[in-house]
Amino acid sequence: MPDSNGGSFGSIEDLLSYLSAVESTVENEVERIADSLDAVTDRISASLRSAIGDSAWFPQTKPSRPPPPPALSARHTGYFEASRDWISRHRAVTAAVVCFLSTGAFLVWRQRRANRAKRRAKRAKNGQRTEIVVLAGPPSAPITRSLSLDLERRGFIVYIPVNSLVEERLIQAESKADIHPLHLDVTSPSSLSNTIRKFTALFEASNAPKYPLHLTSFILLPQTPSAPQPQSIAHTSAESWSDALTTHLLSPFTLLQAFIPLISSHKASILFLSPVNTPSLSPPQHALENVVAGGMERYIFTLRKEMAASRDMKIIQFKLGAFDDASDRDAFKMALALRHDNNGAGSDTTSPLEIEQKRTRGTPLRDLHLKVFDAIVGKRTGAVYVGRGARVYDTLGKAMPDGLVKWMLGLQIKGKEAQKQDNGGDRVYGGGSSEWEKVDPISGDESA
Repeated sequence: MPDSNGGSFGSIEDLLSYLSAVESTVENEVERIADSLDAVTDRISASLRSAIGDSAWFPQTKPSRPPPPPALSARHTGYFEASRDWISRHRAVTAAVVCFLSTGAFLVWRQRRANRAKRRAKRAKNGQRTEIVVLAGPPSAPITRSLSLDLERRGFIVYIPVNSLVEERLIQAESKADIHPLHLDVTSPSSLSNTIRKFTALFEASNAPKYPLHLTSFILLPQTPSAPQPQSIAHTSAESWSDALTTHLLSPFTLLQAFIPLISSHKASILFLSPVNTPSLSPPQHALENVVAGGMERYIFTLRKEMAASRDMKIIQFKLGAFDDASDRDAFKMALALRHDNNGAGSDTTSPLEIEQKRTRGTPLRDLHLKVFDAIVGKRTGAVYVGRGARVYDTLGKAMPDGLVKWMLGLQIKGKEAQKQDNGGDRVYGGGSSEWEKVDPISGDESA
């Protein structure tokens, strides 16, 4: 075999040696070529990096990728699933809201159901009226007329005590067959006892012995005195004290005392209806009103303690707030004129609040009618709040400090004085008081 110089290989070992040399030479050449390519590539990369780094148009940093789109299930979650998730995370708040709404709905439903219920007095099988109510209040007062008409419409026989022919004619002018005047002279004990004896005989000499008459309730409306303007104790005369105590305390006490035997025998209920807005605050310069209200309060408390043994006799005190005016202004003016004639020009206790002709916002009189009927036929005892502000004023009067009461009354008086100036100087009663006396009478055909 020839070698590279034109000779021949003498043996196989010479051939292998020759191939090894060729292989080594090829490897060296390949490595040299690769190193040369690497060097060229490095120079090109360096040139490109330098050119790109010096260029102003190329961005310095790589822009961030936009956030991934929300999952398909999260985007398409419905209101029901979202509400359920919120409720599961706020269980305490959900329970409180549910309790509040359910309680409010129940109270509203019960109130509407009670208002829709028919309220009628019991009658005999032949339709005769057998339930009698004595409504002891000034016949000239609009609230007395309103209550008497409502009780008569619901099936009661109503008797209203009077002490003059003018008041008797006022009741007869209503032309109601079951509203009767009951002439009582509380200043004469003998005359009062004779009248009570004759009134008691009505229950024994009824036309139908099978269906005897029954005294169901005695309603007392003791009105609190009101001066034309606030007066201090130093400027209150003895005549004013005597007139207020006699008219607003002694007369109602004497009248109730005369009826107590008849009330006990028939196990009738006793209802006291008195304003609470001003007396509960006991404002200064209202001595007559505060003393009368306090005396009536203690009288009711003592009477309730004495009658505690008789479980069948109910004593209920209605604490009245403000009520809405009615539209019958002529009847209201007639009532004020009648009261002026009875009391005399010098002893008129009508406050400018009663004479004021503007309407007041308060509770409708229908609420008072319904609660009075429920108190007569029901078993409830204690205090009943009716009218706007009754419960609030009574609570504040018991819990609020005297200094805060004086401050609030001072603001109210300033507001009344400003209103007086706007109205051209007319006097305005600034004590904030018994707005319930401003209630106008309503028509007898009020819906139940």
